[in-house]
Amino acid sequence: METQKQRTQIFLVLVPHRDVRLVLRNYSAALFKAGVAGAYHFPWAAPLAVLSHSFNTDELKHCARSIREAAGGGKINAVEAAAAFPALDQTVEGCALFGPRLDLAITPNAFGSGASKVTDLFSPPVIGACLTPETSTLPPPPQLSFRAAAVANMFWRPLQASGAQRGDAIGYKWKIGKLYWLPSVRKKG
Repeated sequence: METQKQRTQIFLVLVPHRDVRLVLRNYSAALFKAGVAGAYHFPWAAPLAVLSHSFNTDELKHCARSIREAAGGGKINAVEAAAAFPALDQTVEGCALFGPRLDLAITPNAFGSGASKVTDLFSPPVIGACLTPETSTLPPPPQLSFRAAAVANMFWRPLQASGAQRGDAIGYKWKIGKLYWLPSVRKKG
């Protein structure tokens, strides 16, 4: 099937450690095995913001430090199911990002000098298990708690069949850039 290119969108994402991503991958696989209608795969990362341009190294490092501070230097907890995904360029109209909601409040200060590149925020942040038009019948996502995570630019593009109407995606393609890990937690004592 021939596809046509769409404009690539850029997100700032929080990527949990691979051990957490394994739990999420297994949960996503269970959702798709159960036959979630109209669902699309989504990387096991939490979109934090929509960007007009990708963040540079210094901006990503600043975000990593700010997120560590926002977590109080401790663990980031993911609890209960949540759905949030702004309809950007009508490419995911009617779909919600389903997965565990992070108990993390991101303020505009977290973006530092990159704040002018932020065009929209994802609130609350949700680690993606899938994009789906229906969330009421899905089993609850796993509760997670983690310290190790990184921030990165994620490049996102819908794939459409040739001649399809805007918003009629047949799938999505993404690439996550270099990971910038949140600073390690210093033990007091």
